[in-house]
Amino acid sequence: MPFIRGCPLPLLVLGMAIFGLSGWASAQQLSTEEPMAASPAGVDPSPTNGAPATYKAPNLNPTQIPTAFVAEWGEYFVSSSIYGYDGFDDAGLERAWRTDGSVNVGLGFGNSRRLVAVELDFNLESLADTANGGSFDVRVGRELISTDTFRLQLGGGWLGLASYGRWPKPGGSPYGVITAAWPLRPNNPTFRQTMQINLGGGSGRFQRLDPAGQISDGLLASVGVDLAPNLGVSAGWAGRGLNASLSYVPLRQTPLYLTLSGANLTNSGGSGRAVAFTLSWGSSFRTPSFP
Repeated sequence: MPFIRGCPLPLLVLGMAIFGLSGWASAQQLSTEEPMAASPAGVDPSPTNGAPATYKAPNLNPTQIPTAFVAEWGEYFVSSSIYGYDGFDDAGLERAWRTDGSVNVGLGFGNSRRLVAVELDFNLESLADTANGGSFDVRVGRELISTDTFRLQLGGGWLGLASYGRWPKPGGSPYGVITAAWPLRPNNPTFRQTMQINLGGGSGRFQRLDPAGQISDGLLASVGVDLAPNLGVSAGWAGRGLNASLSYVPLRQTPLYLTLSGANLTNSGGSGRAVAFTLSWGSSFRTPSFP
């Protein structure tokens, strides 16, 4: 993937229009009440007064679109994906549908309220041929506003800061983003329905390519919303294409997440589409919950 030499981190977008969205699903379960810095994979305390156990918050960020909410100290995730993509055949002459798998792990350090949170990720990009290599990401986040009805966080990072194997990524993909989240139903005790917006820019994999073939920093923008306490949908623009994800939490009190994702659904630039199914275990730090 081409990279602009010497390109600084993108300027963060300062303005954001916050809008409302009517709920799509009636509440059937209590929404999660896990705080932002809760124990990552721990089980929620036993409910009192006969209240049913809660679900972990589903992810409201589309695949491959960064958010300012990152892992903090004690938070982690482990995920594995099966994905298909529109690539070239072994001879490199004709386009063909290819399938593969990947493994991703991440660990958090620091605290976004006191100073900054830092997340370190490792990505094994091909299970079919591990010699293709992997990459390392670093993400940082700083809390700006945190109330019972609104969260605002500033973030940035460098995806592919280092890589190895046959798929090197010179320069990687720096980005900057601001993320806001709030409940659409703050007075509903059973389903507060979180909405989350990301807005920013990036280089590398997030670059845009204009009709004249010129490369420049690309826009990052997405919106996600809960459809139910354990189901969330999100979609957004990832520099040069439309990405979308559906996140489902199947079990109460269990940090297990199932995600169905699509990348470059508009086939921008003719680079091909991709779909993935991901199984994750760990913290739900990508999306906050509201009491």
